[in-house]
Amino acid sequence: MKSIKRNPKRFLGKQDLVKSGLLAAIAVFASAAQAQDDGNSWWDNVDFSLGGFIRPEVAVSTSSDDNPANQRGNTFNERSIARQAYVPPALIGTITQDVLGIPLPDTNTWTTLPVPTLLASDANSPGVRGIDSSTNTGSPIRGVDNKFNYQILRGELELGVHLNSDLTLISRLRAIYDPGWYDDFNAHSLDGVQGGISGGIPSLYQGSPDYFDYRVEGDKHPNPLEWTGKNYQVYFPALFLEYNHGPLNVRIGNQQIAWGQAIFFRVLDIVDGLDLRRHSLLDYAQEEFSDKRVPALGLRIGYQLNDDILADAYVQKFQPTVLGNPNTQYNIIPVAFTVHDMYHEGGYENKLNYGLRLKGSYGQWGFQAVAAERYNPDGVYRWTQSGVNKDLPDTPGSLGNLVNTTMALRGKTSGEVLAGTPFEASPGGVYSAQEWFNYAAQVRLDGINGLNASIDEFPDSQAIYASHVDNYQQAVNELNTFFIAAGGSLRGHIARDYYREQVYGLGASYVTDGAPGSILDQLIINLEASYTPNKKFTSTTLSQKPITDNSVITALVLEKYYRFSESFPATYFVLQYMYRNVDDLFGRSLKGYGGTEEKIPDGVHGANYVVFAFQQPFPNDVYRVGFATLYDPRGSILVQPGLKWKPSGAWTVEGFYSYINGKLGGVNPNNTLLSTIDFADEATIRVTYQF
Repeated sequence: MKSIKRNPKRFLGKQDLVKSGLLAAIAVFASAAQAQDDGNSWWDNVDFSLGGFIRPEVAVSTSSDDNPANQRGNTFNERSIARQAYVPPALIGTITQDVLGIPLPDTNTWTTLPVPTLLASDANSPGVRGIDSSTNTGSPIRGVDNKFNYQILRGELELGVHLNSDLTLISRLRAIYDPGWYDDFNAHSLDGVQGGISGGIPSLYQGSPDYFDYRVEGDKHPNPLEWTGKNYQVYFPALFLEYNHGPLNVRIGNQQIAWGQAIFFRVLDIVDGLDLRRHSLLDYAQEEFSDKRVPALGLRIGYQLNDDILADAYVQKFQPTVLGNPNTQYNIIPVAFTVHDMYHEGGYENKLNYGLRLKGSYGQWGFQAVAAERYNPDGVYRWTQSGVNKDLPDTPGSLGNLVNTTMALRGKTSGEVLAGTPFEASPGGVYSAQEWFNYAAQVRLDGINGLNASIDEFPDSQAIYASHVDNYQQAVNELNTFFIAAGGSLRGHIARDYYREQVYGLGASYVTDGAPGSILDQLIINLEASYTPNKKFTSTTLSQKPITDNSVITALVLEKYYRFSESFPATYFVLQYMYRNVDDLFGRSLKGYGGTEEKIPDGVHGANYVVFAFQQPFPNDVYRVGFATLYDPRGSILVQPGLKWKPSGAWTVEGFYSYINGKLGGVNPNNTLLSTIDFADEATIRVTYQF
């Protein structure tokens, strides 16, 4: 950072500060300080520090797979899957009861009566992703193998305005640009199939990928002090006024708050959600989410009660975790489903989070206790009405035509009814029962009971002849029937809600004494635990009623600096263990684990994770070797070696490789953590120029 003298009026008039509400606060503090001035100009003592960096970042894929959550990475692309339509039991009831006046036999199910080709020409059409089944023309959605997962240019500028000995304005502005040089999917390529994709926010679902815009229902700008477009993001990770006088520290404005000690693990780090739009969780692990925490407008107060005890409290505007957008490199929600984020329409953007931490020390011991009342930033997902009024295709002789004809007898159109269900008849959705069950298992959901929830909880689903199923084969037949009737595929619609929760945490640390220079000398042992009663999780069926469990998370952290040679600086080691009783490291309920394409999940009890990491600087810190690994004993591992080279004071070159194996030993990948990002083996290079 460079310290310089400047005229602060150049900065205080900026519109950005007006928007953040800090200008008035600065004027109040400045007036108070000037009133005590001894005759010299108050501005003469103002000092500025200015610095920043610019950095290109590139991640080269070393995997032959692309992200399976995206259209181009879908594992069913260019595959022909056999499908057979069955006469819906409720449709038979409509024909026999309403038309012929004959009661429906109770024995009819989804395995009773296949639709003959004579009645519906597409009754056994193949499920080929991207092809309209009623005409069997067009091109399938093709697979792709992108050579680059990530290409951005990042710039950051940090300005500190030291107004007096107690008062400082801290501002950090970050700008990111992604040129979008990937082999991406463009939704307009399907405009001629099933009428194209209709639902959801158009900029996210109906065109080319949008890398940075965060959009929620009814609000295009849910993150204050952030400005984005498809290819760029500009925002303030920090823009706050800090008052520091004696034992009191006050920060007001846009800020990030980091609690806790662990790498990879967030036990007491409960204040901020994470922004996963850029490099997801695959940045350099030892940076500990420094680039990920979502900043929020708030007030933070710290008070040093005595030499040993610090009280730290905050109140802030609730900001949720931000996920990668559909068809972007690190998207995690399959794009066959349209997400309706209810942050604005549900009134969550006006909610506040608050919490308190007490941190103290006694000799070689350290202690901390935290309590927070917050909205869980990860959110909870459920089925929701699509709102898309699009009829089933009415091609003569098709299954859609048969359904439309019988719906007309009841004075309705299929589009009007589908709008009240969680589905729309559009391309780029799910094309076969096989795809449905495969992806349900991948995202830790129950394919059979998830289908039932989309029917039982929505009267319009029943009005269009969908009905509850009792087993796997009935579900397969019902799904394939409606995929064929839709003309190829159905897109699902889910909503994201947020629930209030209380989080309580305790931490203790101890620094050991041992023989000087030994492994046990100055070993830092840190234990953290949190408890969240009645925590809400996404139901494995996407039901309106979420899963409710009491969540317990614990982590044991061992840290040590050890010098192997007098010629080299000390090596830093850290070994960590985490236990979670009801969810995994990504916040998913463990009840969704264990499913396959032909089996619903039976869940697992408890999750265990181990992390080992070290850093070894070379003399003069010209080079620094790093290593980190995350291991799930159920059968997955992330290994990340890295090297940093600093040829001069201004330049730094960093490289690290992320190797991910989500099915060690041939285990069911849906029974372990890291299969979700198994596709992302990659080598990342970053070149930084600081000023």
